[in-house]
Amino acid sequence: MASPNEFAPADSFKNRTVIVTGGAGSIGRPLCLAFASAGANVVVNDLGGDISGSGSSPSPASDVVAEIKLAGGSAVADTHSVADAAAILSTALETFGRIDIIVNNAGITRFGPLEAQPPENFTDVFAVNAAAPLALLHHAWPHFQAQSYGRVINFASDSIFGMANSLPYVLARGATFGATRTLALEGAPHGILVNAVCPTSYSRMMAPMFKDLPPEHQAATEKNYRGEANVPMILALAHEACAVSGQVFSTGGYGMSRVMLGATSAVGNCRTMGEVQRRLPELLEKEREFVEPMNVYEFASFRTRTLQS
Repeated sequence: MASPNEFAPADSFKNRTVIVTGGAGSIGRPLCLAFASAGANVVVNDLGGDISGSGSSPSPASDVVAEIKLAGGSAVADTHSVADAAAILSTALETFGRIDIIVNNAGITRFGPLEAQPPENFTDVFAVNAAAPLALLHHAWPHFQAQSYGRVINFASDSIFGMANSLPYVLARGATFGATRTLALEGAPHGILVNAVCPTSYSRMMAPMFKDLPPEHQAATEKNYRGEANVPMILALAHEACAVSGQVFSTGGYGMSRVMLGATSAVGNCRTMGEVQRRLPELLEKEREFVEPMNVYEFASFRTRTLQS
């Protein structure tokens, strides 16, 4: 693992307070260490459960805090469930007096095909991966507004492109895409920037997807996709110098790419089922004009224009 102080200069986050949910995991731990080494006050939130959200132990969060303090950093452990958003924020405010950055890293998953997934799997995963981050932001938002400053990094997933046997997870992470765009719009007048990352890390959550691969493939994946390789992008999005908002980035392996949501120009005057069937291939042409709207207003303008042309 790279040394935490290799990721950013020592005073990059001086006097800033950051909450990292899932702060003891494969991405959370190196991220917390990096923030602390760069001068931040770190709230290490981690329930200590397994990948399904079951069980709890105070040890993982406390262990990360002990590691930070041993290196001279500032941190506090928080073992509340991410569903207890008000309590997590209270830990930050009572310990450090302010909140500047929130990294919504915590997540759980349930594996299996649709027919094997009981309905509660969807609600349980959605509650942790999508609803809980929004609850935490709900409580933090007035503080961000009052100080005209805030940085939010949500966690989405490359699985939104489609991934079999992981529907509860994909559902929740897909929702994060639209929520990030919406929060960016609401935060803009107040100096609050909201972005998302789709990280790749060989973790407890990811391991079951590779269990049927040959051992050498598993070893290569584990070697090349370490949690810390996602840290530089997250730090950049959390920094005061960040100027982008409403964007979603794919990270991992010390690389980055931008994830886009687009719409093609409309095909109009389709008044019957037969007309839709006849013109559907035209709509699916890869060369068709398209746009990447950053909000529904840009989309509506583009659609209206193309319908009228």
